[in-house]
Amino acid sequence: MIVTDKDYLNEKTTLFKLHQIAAWQLDLDNSPVELPALQRSFVWKVKQIESLWDSLLRGFPIGSFLLSKSEDEKLFLLDGQQRATSIAIGHYDPWINRKSEESEKNNFWSLKNIPVVWIDLAPKQKTPTQKFVVRVVTQSHPWGYQRINNEYRLSVPDRRNALRIFREIPQNKDKNYTQLSQLNIFPYDADLPVPLPFLIKAITCNEQDWQSTLIFMCKEYLPINNIKTAHSIGNSKKYLEQVTETINSQEFKNDIFSAIKNLRHVEIPGIVVKKEVLKDEDDSKNDDPTLFVRLNSSGTKIEGEELIYSIYKASFPEAKQLVENIGASYIAPSQVITLISRLALAEVENRYQRPLSVNEFRKKIQDLNFKNKLKELINKDDQNPAQIIFADALDVLLAKNDIAIPPVLIKSIIRNEPDLFLMLLQWIKINGHPKTIEIRRKILATITALCWFGTDNKKYVSEVWEKLNKKEFWNNPIFDKRFLTPLIRPSTLCNYLLRSVVENCEQWGNLYPDFSSEIIRNYMQLIDSEIENENDTKVLIYPMWDNFRNKLWRNRSLVLFAQRNYINQNFVDYNQMETLDDTNIPWDWDHIYPSSWVYGMWNINPNTRHWTNCIGNLRAIALEENRSENNSLSPKDRLLNVQEQSFIKKNDWEYWNLITGRINQDNSQMIKIHLSAIINRLCNIYDEWYSTLNIGELFNCENENI
Repeated sequence: MIVTDKDYLNEKTTLFKLHQIAAWQLDLDNSPVELPALQRSFVWKVKQIESLWDSLLRGFPIGSFLLSKSEDEKLFLLDGQQRATSIAIGHYDPWINRKSEESEKNNFWSLKNIPVVWIDLAPKQKTPTQKFVVRVVTQSHPWGYQRINNEYRLSVPDRRNALRIFREIPQNKDKNYTQLSQLNIFPYDADLPVPLPFLIKAITCNEQDWQSTLIFMCKEYLPINNIKTAHSIGNSKKYLEQVTETINSQEFKNDIFSAIKNLRHVEIPGIVVKKEVLKDEDDSKNDDPTLFVRLNSSGTKIEGEELIYSIYKASFPEAKQLVENIGASYIAPSQVITLISRLALAEVENRYQRPLSVNEFRKKIQDLNFKNKLKELINKDDQNPAQIIFADALDVLLAKNDIAIPPVLIKSIIRNEPDLFLMLLQWIKINGHPKTIEIRRKILATITALCWFGTDNKKYVSEVWEKLNKKEFWNNPIFDKRFLTPLIRPSTLCNYLLRSVVENCEQWGNLYPDFSSEIIRNYMQLIDSEIENENDTKVLIYPMWDNFRNKLWRNRSLVLFAQRNYINQNFVDYNQMETLDDTNIPWDWDHIYPSSWVYGMWNINPNTRHWTNCIGNLRAIALEENRSENNSLSPKDRLLNVQEQSFIKKNDWEYWNLITGRINQDNSQMIKIHLSAIINRLCNIYDEWYSTLNIGELFNCENENI
């Protein structure tokens, strides 16, 4: 039986058409299907969206949906949100009725910036596993991803060429590439791209005259004067001619036309379980209740925080929107509810609470005291305690009117070290918003120090939990080697590295500390250890020194902190929940001394190879500034006129300025210059954080000899 628009709430119906599935989000106000208590946010990558649409166009099965009746007799989608949202994205048409730059109301369940799906009508190349070349463009990558290896970003030259073409469109002229309107972008690595929703509408809604309908939409809505890709197309006449010629060919009719036409016959099975099953699951003893077993074996299993959030929404469906507002796009709702639950339980039991397992949360939610405390924190009235606490904590960390930390850096801290954020939430819950800049800076110093150089943050928060009721808590330095790697004064570190590395650049052993050096003896004093001989020094001191060096060596967060003004200026609209290493970040990580100049080269000094990989040689850079498509550019050429935004100081520029080509094993003088440039910049990056937040004063480092 095929479900119709009128009767698909019937519990016996099992099939859904694609346009109905898309309408669950495209027509959210009238949708009989809701995202329920049992779903996460949208997590699929571009490659997965493209693969799903290739499967649909080829007539491949994509699995079933699992739904249940809700209390108001609507349907809850329990399993299949990633597929349902990807189907909606493919039908999403930002052009119709949107010829202006005004933003349309976003009705998608969990997407703020909606990708747009295109299809290449005449691809000369295809991926090894896909028949149809489906292309997705996103906010961070408005030019799309690679056609053949569609999980990878375009090369820098291709992205720059695409941006140059986009800039020719008048509406794009003065905008950052993360601000470009979906109306004026297109996939660059394509031959003849057309929006997939245009084809779907033209063929399924007007089959008799679909060619003229498609041409009209392309001419009316697309920037056809500027659609120039990596492989084709020069002007509007040529673009429309190619589209017309292609869609009238027999090959197209047998291939893409037939596939699009058949989409209206695609039926996705839906299994509707009785709403009583939701209640039965509350008694389940397993971490993976039957309700959450994926029908599609390729689906992403719900677990941990997301499963806890699902259980919470089932218990408090009216509070879903409140929880999502609390995170303010900086914290995923699943993490918000986990943190609030720990705050509530800490108050109920008067002690620090580690993260709850799924089963523990399922049991706790039945406790009346805990349940009432959750309700109290997430209040539906204007005064929402949790929202105020979270807003105050984010205000402290972002330091908008003072240091101005990049939002993506704060998101990374909260995501990776939730216990540190919980510590701040608890202190604010008891003491209120910190009033002075001095206290806010000490909070930021403590949290970043523990995040970037801490050794056991969960244990630290557990031990200090009872002290969080004191307003002066942040005035007390952390000077315990159990929790924080001893921090070295930047000037001392720089002097030591320049002396031990640069002066001995012919040797390889100089990456490790010289245990007879002054800095190591002072390091002993710093950790208050009694050392009687060199062997004891190696046993007691080396692990701590190694830990400090490793935490500093590749810490890209410190680079973003140092370049915070540049990041805030160029990527103010970047608003992702992903980690810093995600391929969707809109900036590039650029090696000042090109990494290609050391990899695979046999005549390279080991120190040159090694130090090229540290953050002293790394910068975040906008696409417009990235000239790394030409690896013949030397550090001097790369940094010319962009020293400030690349966080280049006088003491390292004097060395970068001398590096005009590759450095080989025999040129000891240039090896020393290269090492001096990187070491000075490494220490400058470290010092920017250390000095800006008065790290030495807070952690007593300035009272020590190092």
